[in-house]
Amino acid sequence: MESLMPSDPRRIGGIELHGRLGEGGMGQVFFGVTPGGDQVAVKIVHKAYADREDIRERFAREVTAMSMVQGPRVASLIAAAGPDDDQPWLAMEYVRGFTLRDFVHGHGPLDAGMGAALGDLLAEGLGAVHEAGLLHRDLKPANILLSGDGPKIIDFGLVSLGEALDSGAAELTTSGVTLGTPVTMSPEQVSTPTSLTPAADVYSMGASLLFALTSHYPYERRQMPALLWAITDPETAPDLSGVPPELVPVVAGLIAHRADERHDLDEARDRFQHLLASAGFAPGEAYVRLAAVTYIERPSDPPADVDPPRAEPRRERTPRTPTPVVERLASRLSSAYQRDRSL
Repeated sequence: MESLMPSDPRRIGGIELHGRLGEGGMGQVFFGVTPGGDQVAVKIVHKAYADREDIRERFAREVTAMSMVQGPRVASLIAAAGPDDDQPWLAMEYVRGFTLRDFVHGHGPLDAGMGAALGDLLAEGLGAVHEAGLLHRDLKPANILLSGDGPKIIDFGLVSLGEALDSGAAELTTSGVTLGTPVTMSPEQVSTPTSLTPAADVYSMGASLLFALTSHYPYERRQMPALLWAITDPETAPDLSGVPPELVPVVAGLIAHRADERHDLDEARDRFQHLLASAGFAPGEAYVRLAAVTYIERPSDPPADVDPPRAEPRRERTPRTPTPVVERLASRLSSAYQRDRSL
């Protein structure tokens, strides 16, 4: 965590901000503490983009997604901006620990048993996303945090559902922006990004698991055109070198070229749990061991005992999800999703 700059806000929505966690092209992320003592990561859109309707809608979509998904394998939404706030913001639970990407880079790949446990828990988390009628669209090692309670999926900035996917993808494709992270993208996400199914997320999960086991992705090329060609070419096989032999069938099934030939999440979980049983692990025992092996606090993690903010003299609004905007968006997205499923 870095110190706040003089120009940074000190408080937003009753949340006291203590430092900077990161910055992207469209916003900043701060570490904060709620009046109730919850430690949170607060994402705030830059003022330069706060008036752009497309940015506000995508941000509202992320808030909607986080409010719809519940479960221990997904980082929870704590609070969010109101619809009339000048700057969109959201606060999610602060998760200590390395990302899967940083853990593998610093400590090496997982063994077969821990890989099976990770795959099982990622399938659980992704299942919660899909049960809410959502697609993540950007599941990758950098969006998987290895907490003391096991892996958690984060970053719903590219989440989609029904009509929102169609309009958003068309808009971004027209502007030349890639939807997702190429090394973990499925063939159909490269070639037809407006017509995705949950199988696209399954592929990304499989590509992330392959990285966890080997430190490499299914396809790696120096140039982007060559990479995208390899991903979409049915004759170019993914690189499964380094995958423990007992996990090759399930990993290959997760990243099959054709979406209709991939394992679904229930099948994948059955396979992972069978592998754990064959190795002598009960699922719960494997999960505890995975957390013990992979949870390492980052040097940049804030102190664990930060006091909650003192109450201000004036009354503040209670942080809340922007319900009018979010509910309308969620209703429209859910209706579109149900209509698509009935076709």
